[in-house]
Amino acid sequence: METEWLRTFIVAAKTENFRETAEQRFITQSTVSKHIQHLEKDLQTMLFDRQGKHVKLNYIGAHFLQHAEKMMATIDEGLQNTVSFLNSFTSQLTIGVSPQIANSTLPVIIHAFQQQNPSIQLSIELLKSNEIGEAVHAGKVDIGLSKLTSTRDIGTVLLAQEPLQLITPISKRATDSRTLLQEETILTHEYAPYWEDIQQVLQQFPSYKSMNINQTEVIKNFVKQGLGIAFLPKSVIEAESHQQLLQSYSLKECAHIVSNTYFLTKYVSADIEAFLAVCHLIYKDVVNN
Repeated sequence: METEWLRTFIVAAKTENFRETAEQRFITQSTVSKHIQHLEKDLQTMLFDRQGKHVKLNYIGAHFLQHAEKMMATIDEGLQNTVSFLNSFTSQLTIGVSPQIANSTLPVIIHAFQQQNPSIQLSIELLKSNEIGEAVHAGKVDIGLSKLTSTRDIGTVLLAQEPLQLITPISKRATDSRTLLQEETILTHEYAPYWEDIQQVLQQFPSYKSMNINQTEVIKNFVKQGLGIAFLPKSVIEAESHQQLLQSYSLKECAHIVSNTYFLTKYVSADIEAFLAVCHLIYKDVVNN
């Protein structure tokens, strides 16, 4: 089924006149007839009732007209968007990002990127880190910012290896870290790949307690409310530390443990490379400051 047949049918269905259709479509009347015949052959049904030189849309044709108009609208929109993209009139990137990154470094990344690339439209999809690689591979997002790598064959760039901080309520600032680890509930995240390494360190505290919470923002709020302590990457708690909403410690026992951030993509384009460059710049500042 060719798009030109559909375009001819739509005009013919509305005019119910093949001669007028030919004039509007700038084709011959015999071509109009052939387009309609080809379409009816593909659909295996008649779309018009014919009486001599007169044609009238039948009820099957009226039903198909609704679908034909929807199909052509979708095709035309796709063609227009593609032409605009190729001509650089508009451009769009869809970013799949984990909530932890979205609530920490992403706003700074977006601000810096949009200042350099104001014509590129960004769309943000919040996904779990274990879902991002699949979304990139399936083409649902152009770029993934994740705390995990993917088993899929996609491009993977390590953006940062951040030191972990032990965060505690401000009210516990006078308590030493070893006492906190023995007495306080340690709030954890199931998608934190560094948790197994933390557990190795915690073996020296056999009585430690833990609670699993799947949202980093909730973990931080629980710590603020005095409901526990947590190990989180430096970038995630930077704002709260500066505002003195949380107390943070760097533990020498955990100095070898880092939180990785990955840039995932299936394709390479100038826009994607520009976004990667900004990510590198922002995370360099995060790690070094």
